[in-house]
Amino acid sequence: MARAAASRLAAAAMSSPTRELFARHLAAAAATAWTGPSRLFEPGRERRSTCWWCPSRSFHATRRMNARDYYDVLGVSKDASAPDIKKAYYALAKKFHPDTNKDDADAEKKFQEVNRAYEVLKDDDKREIYDQLGPEAFERHASGGDPAGQGFPQGNPFGDIFGDIFDNAYRGGQDVKVSVELSFMEAVQGCRKTITYEADTFCGTCNGSGVPPGTVPKTCKTCKGSGVIFMQKGIFTVECTCSICNGSGKIVKNFCKTCKGEQVVKGKMSVKLDIMAGIDDNDTMKVFGKGGADVERNKPGDLYVTIKVREDPIFRREGNHVHVDSVLSISQAVLGGTVSVPTLTGNVTVKVRQGTQPGEKVVLRGKGIKARKSSMFGNQYVHFNIRIPTEVTQRQRELIEEFDKEECTDRERVAAASG
Repeated sequence: MARAAASRLAAAAMSSPTRELFARHLAAAAATAWTGPSRLFEPGRERRSTCWWCPSRSFHATRRMNARDYYDVLGVSKDASAPDIKKAYYALAKKFHPDTNKDDADAEKKFQEVNRAYEVLKDDDKREIYDQLGPEAFERHASGGDPAGQGFPQGNPFGDIFGDIFDNAYRGGQDVKVSVELSFMEAVQGCRKTITYEADTFCGTCNGSGVPPGTVPKTCKTCKGSGVIFMQKGIFTVECTCSICNGSGKIVKNFCKTCKGEQVVKGKMSVKLDIMAGIDDNDTMKVFGKGGADVERNKPGDLYVTIKVREDPIFRREGNHVHVDSVLSISQAVLGGTVSVPTLTGNVTVKVRQGTQPGEKVVLRGKGIKARKSSMFGNQYVHFNIRIPTEVTQRQRELIEEFDKEECTDRERVAAASG
């Protein structure tokens, strides 16, 4: 019961979701606290610090004489209601407030004691824990149970448990991040690339053992080969990585000269990567197990490849749609006709309507980029621009001037009709 109450003491300082998550991890820690994990010999490799807070086998709850009962402090019974506790607190707080007892040191001490009692008893969760643990165990846990020596109101007394569970979650080998550059068409159509990069690889000299061939390690005398040591912290026992052997359980004096006992060295790695059609700029592909080597559990890291797509002189991409420009002559814009337009699959003939204006566009449906994990294609948008000649021949000038006269006549006729 005392062990369960100690668990709830930590949970009282947490929100409900955090409390539930913490309870699961604490239960897992308690279930495995006394089972020594099997450990492979890994000389010279400093392990991640592992530190579990586990319930002690014994629980001592002898009450100290100076641990006052919070109910006695407020002058209420143990079955007092919340309003009764609140009423008693306000009366005592007013009586012992430092502002009205400036020269009374005892009054200030009593005021703090009253506040402390009320902070616990006004909270249903903390009150339940207090009722089960009792004054002595509650005070010892709130002030001394926390390795940092912090009281219950200032923070979660199980903070080290919660932090270690997540901070020391095993992550495996080193993840590697690289980038690869593709042309526009390679990204659109997909391609295969060989990616070469640098990562941790097992040392070839010692085959990843960290010691010269034939070396026989000795059992660590501090942890007796278990790789862990146990330390008593109040009502809890903390399991920590042995600092003498760094958790390996073995002691070695001579290490591999190539890797200095690290078991890994930086080396070149390569992987053939099938890049899917339609991948876009800044997309990232994850290749599982192609990162740095892992000397502890043979769980290599992952490779993350970020795609960089070069700009294309013809095509512009917008999602799965493609945009291109088509330049028309004055006569094409005025008279209409057809033009040849490039697409992702080759040139197509596009009809130009008579009187096309600058900035107009036509849509070629289904001529864009294939959507990933779908049979649908985007569209291609053809944007028309009109080229104005900077030089003309004498004949062209005569024709344009004649056209201008016709336009003037038309404008005068329209003006006269509207007037």
